[in-house]
Amino acid sequence: MDENEFSENSLYEFSLQVYGILENNQSQFPEKFAAMFPYMKNYNWLFNYRTLHGTKKSMGGVVRRATYLTESETAADLFEKHYQPLQQCYRQFWKDLKPFAREQFDSMMNAGNNV
Repeated sequence: MDENEFSENSLYEFSLQVYGILENNQSQFPEKFAAMFPYMKNYNWLFNYRTLHGTKKSMGGVVRRATYLTESETAADLFEKHYQPLQQCYRQFWKDLKPFAREQFDSMMNAGNNV
């Protein structure tokens, strides 16, 4: 979790908002996602990605659903081993993305006001 950008409470609230939006659009879900969504929401997968344990557990879930993967420990171990460099990549990406996203959002909002 990026404590510089998000509090645990704000991430929790965000996850609930996402599930609400998804629920309102369930008729558009692909069949496999529709079957998985109740579990995703019930166990709040989005919120649990904030922890290393939650991310590793998610990797195990991918393996259980994939026909071509047989284990997740290697990926989980590599993720944990390289967590610091990955975090540095994330921080650089976020530093670049945040102003771009703000600019795009403002542009869309301004375009919407001119209609």
